[in-house]
Amino acid sequence: MNFANNINRINLSCYALYVFYALLTLTILGYGVYFLQNFGFEYIEIGMAIGISALISSIVQPLIGRFADIKHYSWKSILIILSIIMFLASLGLFFAPKFLFIYLFCLMVIVLGCMYPFLNNTVFYYEHHGVKTNYGVSRGFGSLSYMIFAALVGLILVGSNIMIINVFSLVASVSMILIVVFLPYYGYSIDESVKDKSKSFKNNVLFKYPVFTLAFISVSFFMIFHQVFMCYMINIFTNVGGNIADVSFANSLGALLELPAMFLFAHILKKVSLRNLIILASVLYVVRSLVILTAQNPLGIYISLILHMFTFAIIIPASVHLTDEIISEEDKNEGQAFMGSTLTIGIIFANLIGGNILQLYDVNLLLVVLVILTVIGCIFAFATLKFDK
Repeated sequence: MNFANNINRINLSCYALYVFYALLTLTILGYGVYFLQNFGFEYIEIGMAIGISALISSIVQPLIGRFADIKHYSWKSILIILSIIMFLASLGLFFAPKFLFIYLFCLMVIVLGCMYPFLNNTVFYYEHHGVKTNYGVSRGFGSLSYMIFAALVGLILVGSNIMIINVFSLVASVSMILIVVFLPYYGYSIDESVKDKSKSFKNNVLFKYPVFTLAFISVSFFMIFHQVFMCYMINIFTNVGGNIADVSFANSLGALLELPAMFLFAHILKKVSLRNLIILASVLYVVRSLVILTAQNPLGIYISLILHMFTFAIIIPASVHLTDEIISEEDKNEGQAFMGSTLTIGIIFANLIGGNILQLYDVNLLLVVLVILTVIGCIFAFATLKFDK
């Protein structure tokens, strides 16, 4: 079937989904602590709420993916349901008493994590149905939007009511509902006659696909590294004489450096194989952690950030492409859900590891742990080479 007439609309819709998802991520996670603090919640309450929500999300993501694969629910149905839940929770924040307020916010954190793998599935679904899409460009629009929204929301917040943050969440969730509703759906991809009738919740992708399992573990360690670095960047900078201004600039620089690799990823894949890209990014993660460890001044940290475009900006689209490549059609929702949960796993362990080390020891030990995390991730990445496609 020829869907050429829909190509531009579908691609623009996919880009828009990542744009509004970036806005949700910014308002919920980027400004979450600031938002809750203004309603009288203590740092320890906020940290526990976000940490537990991230843990629940990391568990729920693959369960939803597995359920969708077994019951043959489409990514479209799941995304609409999740977006509606996000909208209702966000709307409820305008009226909720304080004891319920934190629970609604936690629900938004959980739903945010669960949305991500189904966004990825959206792009690849159309590619498998003859519509030329580009995951790297879609994800790149998300990174670009996050950077722009961060600046705009920061300016708007000056002199505005704190609930303006939640207004952005409402706008983003409504926009995602409308976009998904009007996206075309061409039916489930698996022929009824060849469906695996023995599929069950016990038979998940981690047991069926050894390469995927190794890649999942590898990416999880890299995401822990990423989240530790992002969460405790101020400690890392002050350790070498930097300050909060360095953190602000580094955040903007990191988002900017993601763009070239994300937008050009499809072209890069034509020159370098997917597996080699993952190995290259893994090795450079180790190099990056060593640069951070040996940095003597803020310039050293900035130099390590340059490698962000060859590590995080490569491993994210590469892991999603790898999942799509090696996971069978009937398991794709669950596969992408597991790979998407690595970001949430990173948040959980970053808070556990970073918080405890800084509380009991110092930032120098934390930098050593960053090296250990990347070395373990690199070892598991190389282990995938033992298996053929």
